[in-house]
Formats: sequence, structure tokens, C-alpha cells
Amino acid sequence: MSKHALETGNGWTMHLGDCLQVMSTIGPVDHVITDPPYETEAHTKQRRSLKDATQKKGAANKGEVRAVAAVLPFAAIGQDDRERASDLIADITSRWVVVFCQIEAVATWRGALTTAGLDWVRGGVWVKPNGMPQFTGDRPGQGTECLAIAHAEGRKRWNGGGRHAVWTVPLDHNAGGGGKAEHPTVKPLALMLRLVEDFTDTGETILDPFAGSGTTGVAALRLGRRFIGIEKDPKYFALCCERLRAEESGTTVAAARAGQGALFG
Repeated sequence: MSKHALETGNGWTMHLGDCLQVMSTIGPVDHVITDPPYETEAHTKQRRSLKDATQKKGAANKGEVRAVAAVLPFAAIGQDDRERASDLIADITSRWVVVFCQIEAVATWRGALTTAGLDWVRGGVWVKPNGMPQFTGDRPGQGTECLAIAHAEGRKRWNGGGRHAVWTVPLDHNAGGGGKAEHPTVKPLALMLRLVEDFTDTGETILDPFAGSGTTGVAALRLGRRFIGIEKDPKYFALCCERLRAEESGTTVAAARAGQGALFG
């Protein structure tokens, strides 16, 4: 797969490459909704991702799927990359910017986004009722993630009315479209559907410069938005394209891999 591959479908485009290089080649978009690499705090022994693991064949509970702790397989985002990404996002976005981050980084993202010229709105919270427990037992577990919410200069409007910026959605350990978690920090589709519905309108274009497994794109297509994604890991780029093609065809990755057609005629 080439270093800067490009794939397109009905209502979506995926770029393989570093978003700090690719974003400067993308025209205006309406919104950015994205989940960048976590901050340093998430890469400690106390803060790890949940990953599905299947018992080995012949084990007592053969075939049982359980959640286990897994070290994050990518580097934490640095301040230089955060600031550069914020500058590029501000240059091309006309409305909302929603960025997932650790609670420790809300103020840091606020500084980067406002320095880039965006209006700060507030921090939001994703509450995870079934979040990973604190395995060490010597401190409280982390049951939330935060969202840094900003907007381009000008009048602001969203579809949430007077609701709080709090989204309570369980983790989905089988997320990713293939019947298992295929990315270490995949977000629940139910959560991304709510964010897309709350912040964007039908026909608008959403950019996710850290596309991961493509869940933002799946939510965008399902709700009648257009999607542009950027992912630098070829493995996850391929997964994004697979999920977007499946969504475009009205099926799922698992069904498509099994050779099944659309779920709905």
C-alpha cells in the first residue's frame, strides 16, 4: 500500500498518511470530530486500554470472550503535534471542533485550539458505566473521558438544545464492525452517532484527522453526512475503508467478510 493512498466511496474519502501533512491539502470542512492519540497519563501502568481476548482452544471456558488490560500500542501525542494539528484544523473548519482527550489535557487542548484562532466553548464528558476497573486497587478508576469542544469564530448552533455536554454510553468491547475490538481505543458507535447528531446537520462534511477504526465515518454516513478521514497506520486505514464500504452497502464488516449481502433490501 502506498504511503499516501487515497480511497473514496459514496459520500466518503479516506487518506492514508500523516494528518499533519495531509490536512493542508484538504479543502474546507464543516466540522472536525476526532480522537487523537491519548496523552502521557494514559500510557502509564495504571491507565491502559481494554482489549478483547478469547480463551485458547482447550481452555476450561473455551470460546469465552473477556476484556483484559492491554498497553496502548502507539505513542502519546506531544505538544508540538497538538499545536500543529490545532492550527490546521482551525484553518479549514467552519463550525464545530470536538476532540477526545484525557481529563488532564482539557486545558492543554483549550490553549492549543484558542491559540489557533478557535472559540473555546467548554469541556464535555463521556461517562463509561462499564469502564475498566482500577486493577491496582489503590486508587479510583477512570470512568470517563473528556471532550474539548471549540467552534470557529461566529454564531454557534447545535442540535442538543439546553442539554449538558455529558454523554453516558457504555463501552462496546465488540466494536469495530468485525465482531471484535479491532482497534485498542475504538469508540462505541452509539456514542459517535449521538455526537454527529448533536453537532452536525444532514449533508455537512465531517473530518476525522485521526480516523483510527473509522467509527466517526460510519456514524457520519449512517446519518447522511459526508466524511473525510485520515489515518497513518496502513492496518487501520484498511479497516476504515472496509467499514465505510460495508456501511455504504448497507451491511456490516462481519457480514461482508462472511460473503453476505445487505442487511436491508
